[in-house]
Amino acid sequence: METAVAISLTLSVLTGLCAGQGLFPQGPVNGAEGGTVSFTTNLSPPAQPFIIISWSVGGVSIISSTNDDSIGPGYEDRITLNKTTGSLELRNLTLADSGEYKVAITTATAETINGSTELVVYENITDANITGPPNHLFANVSSANLTCEAAGNITAIQWMKDGQPLSAGDNILFSEEHRKVSISPVKRQDSGEYVCKLTNPASSATASYRMMVNYGPESMTILGQHIAEVESFTLIYCSVQSVPPATFTWLFNGQQTGVHEAGYSYNNSGDYRCDARNDLTGKVVSLGHSLSVKDKTPPPLSPEGAAGIAVAVMLVVVAVALGLYFGITHHRNKKENNEEKDTDALSRSSQTEDMSMSSPDKGREGHKLTTQIQDRTHDRKQPQPGTSHTIATSHSPGTKASAGVHEYEYMGNKKTRAPTPPPRGNVLTRQTNTGTGSNIYHKSIKW
Repeated sequence: METAVAISLTLSVLTGLCAGQGLFPQGPVNGAEGGTVSFTTNLSPPAQPFIIISWSVGGVSIISSTNDDSIGPGYEDRITLNKTTGSLELRNLTLADSGEYKVAITTATAETINGSTELVVYENITDANITGPPNHLFANVSSANLTCEAAGNITAIQWMKDGQPLSAGDNILFSEEHRKVSISPVKRQDSGEYVCKLTNPASSATASYRMMVNYGPESMTILGQHIAEVESFTLIYCSVQSVPPATFTWLFNGQQTGVHEAGYSYNNSGDYRCDARNDLTGKVVSLGHSLSVKDKTPPPLSPEGAAGIAVAVMLVVVAVALGLYFGITHHRNKKENNEEKDTDALSRSSQTEDMSMSSPDKGREGHKLTTQIQDRTHDRKQPQPGTSHTIATSHSPGTKASAGVHEYEYMGNKKTRAPTPPPRGNVLTRQTNTGTGSNIYHKSIKW
């Protein structure tokens, strides 16, 4: 065995290869307790198999591979050797596996390749936790200390707040190992989720803590209208910034309304006030809001609506004018038709009486009916007062050509008939017209 090692060292010197030169990547190999690591060489599979591959740690043989494999105690079922590249896999790591690992490879041409690398097995990080202040925090008053703790090999700690890296500032300080963060005094913006991440080259763990800074109420505003219409309900909303959330009380004209919500629906003119209180800080803020309720205002008339109204008004005016025109025309025509009907009726009545009465009676009645017709006609014409008219009356058929003349005078509104001269003598003669079979009476007037 000693002869073989001497031959290997001689070949190494002759070929210019030194231990670990270019055989493994730089840096140690890191492993976690209970995990797996691989010692991977950068050799390519040779044309002919290697003659000998030997791995050891701290002078203790892990495996020696020739025609037969010789595995050291405690490595059974924990290792796998790649005989084409000389790489080794080690499983179920323990903290005792840490150390320097060496490999010696003899090629088919009797050349020897040596290499070494470092293995560090880390204890897994477990039970990560953040402890914070036990009491309530108040903005600009309280201080807070956050401490991150865990079991295992911890090589680095990183703090984050709301997903962003946390860095030192005016009121934020870190301990030397970054295990502790001190915030003094706390501010309202310091509220949020804090996370610490603990790592080592082989494992990591995280812990989180939500910190709440109490403040307020502050920055109070009331959202809502100052003018409302009758029979409408308007919602006003009281807004404040407060942790924990504030409780609200609404007053109307100085009187309690019984409303304890942020929103309040109202419809009366007057003065409203919102009181907001933080039960934890004990702080109370108030803000007023005035409301004026007015009558409803009609919506503005659009150009299309105005044009429609104008057209409707014009149509109404035209319809009224046409109605008046046709009404007057109908009334006038009806009046004329009534006058004609009266005249025709009187004429027919006169003719009927002429057929039934004697000649003297017919003469007198014809004269009377004609005079009545002419009198009605003159009554409708309504002559002006003081005027006089002469009306010639005609006799029924068979009367002599002598015609009586009647004069009427209008004295004021009273119609007076002028007196007829007295007859000097009346002679009635009767003639029989056998040719017509009718009796004709002639009236002779002698003066």
